[in-house]
Amino acid sequence: MKILALGDPHSKLPRNLDAIIKKNEIDVIVCVGDIGFVPKKPWLQEAWDKAGNVDEKYEKYVDKIASYNLPVLTLRGDTYIEGGKKIADRFLRKHKNVINKFTGKYNLNGQNFVFFDISFESETMKPQNKIRFFVNKMRRNENRELKLNKMLSEDKNSIIISHNPPYGVVDKISIGKHVGSKILQRAIKKYQPKMVLCGHIHEAEGEGKIGKTKIYNLGSHGKYKILEV
Repeated sequence: MKILALGDPHSKLPRNLDAIIKKNEIDVIVCVGDIGFVPKKPWLQEAWDKAGNVDEKYEKYVDKIASYNLPVLTLRGDTYIEGGKKIADRFLRKHKNVINKFTGKYNLNGQNFVFFDISFESETMKPQNKIRFFVNKMRRNENRELKLNKMLSEDKNSIIISHNPPYGVVDKISIGKHVGSKILQRAIKKYQPKMVLCGHIHEAEGEGKIGKTKIYNLGSHGKYKILEV
């Protein structure tokens, strides 16, 4: 199986995408989130505008990656924040070949893919962990961790699709701080899945390992990797 793994597009898909898919005989497209749109909220708007994350043409990019009639396994990423779920779902659910889960799994030709979308964890989100929205999401962490561990225990050969990188590997921001997911880190150490495809921390693009598990931070804005499993 050949995977075209897309970093966070943020409204920029790889150049010559048609040719990439045809030449490499791609079987499945994986996107680790942030396809194009982040909802407009006053308390986040200015920062997101400066980062170039807000894009009203989210639908255009979803339609494009769905147009190849290949399975598309995708996360919402930061679009999940403050009402973006409804906006993203409206576009993602248009296409029968687009599979999107928050915490769940999908089997494709015998290969299990485990979805683990953006997680909010108090250790890495100061001072945001005092904002009600994030506090409410952190309350779900225990159940999400149990579900993630259950899925990996059922098939240790799984491929994890995660928006966040795991803590300590390809997750370092520009000031040198690790900001990845400790939930994900613990699960990888325990079950040693085949690989993890992630993004979110753009400046940490690259590869790493936790035990035998390969970790790929796919970067952003048109970056991609072709993997064969």
